[in-house]
Amino acid sequence: MKSADRILARRYARAFDALSQDSAQAAARFEALQQAAQALHAVRAYMQDPAVSSAEKAAWTARTLQGDKAVAGFVCALVEAKRYYLLDECVAEAGGLLDERLGRVRAQVQTAFELSDGQKKRVEEALGHFSGKKACVQYQTDPALLGGLRAQIGDILIDGTLKGQFEKLKQELTK
Repeated sequence: MKSADRILARRYARAFDALSQDSAQAAARFEALQQAAQALHAVRAYMQDPAVSSAEKAAWTARTLQGDKAVAGFVCALVEAKRYYLLDECVAEAGGLLDERLGRVRAQVQTAFELSDGQKKRVEEALGHFSGKKACVQYQTDPALLGGLRAQIGDILIDGTLKGQFEKLKQELTK
């Protein structure tokens, strides 16, 4: 995605987030936005068809998304501005804003093998302590890592894997 589109999506997401008065309302609206985006994936071809006017798409969207007027209005605004293609990025950005509101951070952790519940809890506590926020961690296994773990929090990569250590050692030895 182009950086200009990412900036636009961030602006739209901020506007969507500003519609909520408190964290509970923001969480409910974000959930409704996620559900709307998932429902609209089935009609992506229609929504991106240039032969269908923006007014028709907006009217169809308003009829389809009757549950939450803020979500329907937001999606209609994207459609009318011919920026429907930004919906998924707007959802991701809105999720990040909700995380900020709730004082949490998302992290991806890769390990060579499946962690036990106790190990996962210690990883989440350590990442929470590191970030100063509650860590919501998504786990993946990758046997190629050999051992240890790799954690990604935003732009920060913490590589404590054996594979990473071997690569660093190899670089040092080849200098």
